[in-house]
Amino acid sequence: MKVLVLLVAVAGACVSTPASTGTCARDPIVEATCTAGADGGTPAALGLVGYSCTGSARPDESAAYVQGVPQGIICANQSAQTYCCTADTTPCAYDLAAVCDPGTYAYECLDINRPESYNPAIHCGQGVKGSRTVDFCCSGSPLPTGCGENDGLGCSGGLIGWTCPMGAIPKGQDLLANKSRADQYYLLCAIGTPAPNPKYVNYCCYPPAVVPPGGSCVEDLQVPGCAAGRFGFACYGPENPEADYPPMRCPDPGQPGISSSGYAATIYCCDFE
Repeated sequence: MKVLVLLVAVAGACVSTPASTGTCARDPIVEATCTAGADGGTPAALGLVGYSCTGSARPDESAAYVQGVPQGIICANQSAQTYCCTADTTPCAYDLAAVCDPGTYAYECLDINRPESYNPAIHCGQGVKGSRTVDFCCSGSPLPTGCGENDGLGCSGGLIGWTCPMGAIPKGQDLLANKSRADQYYLLCAIGTPAPNPKYVNYCCYPPAVVPPGGSCVEDLQVPGCAAGRFGFACYGPENPEADYPPMRCPDPGQPGISSSGYAATIYCCDFE
């Protein structure tokens, strides 16, 4: 995926994203579709407006940061060039610097504010926590769950088995409870092992792990040298995974590195006890 860094946070200043090729304009025909997939009501009652765009322009690309706080509108894509967007500015910013799966795009939101709480037409996956903000990968279409529980994997006590298509990993939204579980409750999964069907991967996961207040360690299944069955973590703060998740034991000190989400972090390889 091509990754472009277009948003820069500068304390005490507003920094906007450069304009794309094309323009966006409010479109009442698109706006009439902005109740689709949402919880009923009219677009106005839901706080949504419709836009049509040309070229590569998006309605939300003018996001800015004010003293490090994201400011922007949130848009659910209805097609390649039509969007249902929030009428008002939110504490979320469209973010081309984040790496998302094909067909999804990113927002960076202040603290625990999820994009769906402002735009009910959008669907977002598990958030990746930073020091003050959370990154989300979103789409105007429902996200596939991808992974399913598998009780036949023989995972050790306290862990639950999951089987996922190759390239997918178990995530909070696979719990299928409510949207907040995707951020506050994590499936902490060990490095996967190949399933008998080579198109799938098996995982043993600790469900669910509540991220403590101020906790900054998150699952990272791409920690170099972390063997299958062990738990990889990326920590964005000073604590280690043992402090955030008491069942974890990390025999080796953390190493400075880059998380699989592309952020500087301290990397750990741990065991579940």
